[in-house]
Amino acid sequence: MSSLTFAFSLVFLVSVQKGVIDPGVAGLAVTYGLNLNALQAWVIWNLCQLQNKIISVERLLQYTSIASEPPLFIESNKLESSWPSKGEICIRDLQMPFVLRGLTCIFPGGMKTGIVGRTGSGKSTLIQVLFRIVDPTNGHILIDGVDISTVGLHDLRSRLSIIPQDPTMFEGTIRSNLNPLEEYTDAEVWEALDSCQLGEETRKKELKLNSEVNENGENWRVGQRQLLCLGRVILKKNKILVLDEATASVDTATDYLIQKTLRQQFSKSMAITIAHRITSVLSSDMVLVLDDGLIVEYDTPVRLLEDKFSSFAKLVAEYTMRSSSEFNSL
Repeated sequence: MSSLTFAFSLVFLVSVQKGVIDPGVAGLAVTYGLNLNALQAWVIWNLCQLQNKIISVERLLQYTSIASEPPLFIESNKLESSWPSKGEICIRDLQMPFVLRGLTCIFPGGMKTGIVGRTGSGKSTLIQVLFRIVDPTNGHILIDGVDISTVGLHDLRSRLSIIPQDPTMFEGTIRSNLNPLEEYTDAEVWEALDSCQLGEETRKKELKLNSEVNENGENWRVGQRQLLCLGRVILKKNKILVLDEATASVDTATDYLIQKTLRQQFSKSMAITIAHRITSVLSSDMVLVLDDGLIVEYDTPVRLLEDKFSSFAKLVAEYTMRSSSEFNSL
């Protein structure tokens, strides 16, 4: 556009009769025309920058319109310090648009329950509802007879423990990552580290519990980060533990170590395992199979495996074949 405009101007200046345009003005116009392309590029660049920056304003407006979470504490419904004492979870007609379509079941307290299903079946959404990250459109979840929708978020979440798929570590020290609120003594922290098989590794470090942890735990291996998250859970000693595909990113040896530690430290607690490796739930007391937001099967692993046509048996067979093919390719 700049070139065409400049060319048109030159043709116009040359074609007009002498004396109509002053030669000095014509020369000045040609000089300014040479900068027209750079000027237009500068204008377009600033318009693009404005468009990019205005997204920040749009995000701020979106954040101001987001509804606040429910209150952290509800004075009228204070919970006892011992809640939950059993860890029984009762799910009644739980529904979420496009995800959960009326789940009803009971997870008995003190038992290990595995949740399996294909991608998009609603496994992670069920856990999000349990922690009230999202609220269901219909239905209720009761823990030891208490409807979690009537409980403050802090009261609820502080009584539940979770080991996520992506371990979270904060910049600081080993002590601050395990005991950020300084609720426990160093002796209890060392006991937790020994329980999750990180005690010896920590003692080798020069600063021991004050050893540095980079942001996101970049100076730790993935398996060690997961074990450190396990140490946090051991310190809390809650009656309900959730493992959201906690061993999906670790090797088989670390997976075995985590499962062994969980059996030892949480033998009397309710543990819910969302499994990436089907073998992780074979030792569970009960297995819940989800498909398209519905409960397909809910029984012991032994009974489900005895039925060769059960969805769980098919998932185990597919996982075994996939693992065998991957091993053969190596």
